Amino acid sequence: MGFLRVVEVFPPIAHGHGAGPRDLEAETSSFVESVGRIKGYADLVLVASLKDPRLMTVPSTFAACLLAKAGIDAAPVLVARDTDRRTMGSTILGAYSLGLRTLMLVWGDEPARGTPQARDFTSLSQALVCARRISEMSGIRSRLLAPVDLDRLRTPAGAALAKSRLKSGASLLLAQPPTTDSEEALDSQLALLDSRGLRDKVLLSVFPFRDRRDIARSERYFGWKLPASLKRRAASGDYAPIDEARTLVRRLRREGLPGVYLSTRGSPDIARQVLG
Repeated sequence: MGFLRVVEVFPPIAHGHGAGPRDLEAETSSFVESVGRIKGYADLVLVASLKDPRLMTVPSTFAACLLAKAGIDAAPVLVARDTDRRTMGSTILGAYSLGLRTLMLVWGDEPARGTPQARDFTSLSQALVCARRISEMSGIRSRLLAPVDLDRLRTPAGAALAKSRLKSGASLLLAQPPTTDSEEALDSQLALLDSRGLRDKVLLSVFPFRDRRDIARSERYFGWKLPASLKRRAASGDYAPIDEARTLVRRLRREGLPGVYLSTRGSPDIARQVLG
């Protein structure tokens, strides 16, 4: 396997942030067109499942299908936590029937209030086994992806969880924050992967920040703890986000990692700038 470039994009938004309904036809057309422009820079386009309750989006499976019809290898993100087994099985089978051959399964966040309506699965590993069995029963060769939390990976329980997801059917794990946002962070993360024997199974996540305000906002909103060196460079003005991201991707190649997981944060053209 070569160096896999996985690029995350957001699905078309039909309604959000109090702005009223959008022209869905125009939104979907713009979505396919913008992702089509980066087709040559992505081996797989991952369509995110947005968790902002203020947004109404086209489901990730359908958005991925729109891209597939345009000749773009795409994969939807499917959330397993509050989904019953029958519904998840139908969603997976539907994705396969639409020609999608790569799926990313995630567990999903705990609700801010209330209780889940359905929870047939007690872990993401169970959902991965379900997806793998459906693939086998359907005679379809598929590829399953799953997330790995790098902070939790530092603990024995987190390492066991990551290996359980691989054993259950995931071929690769896509790193969740902390992000690979500086060479300082990359050195630490490479050492972590080596210590867990997962260097060839994890795609580290490159997340280009815009400026020092964006860094501060991301720390507040996501609860991240970003490297002090990154914040110092951004504060002094000595920070070129795209250049830094390109440097990180080059190092990932040199280090022999299986690929990179690039977040475009809703702007697909970032993939051309970073991976071009």
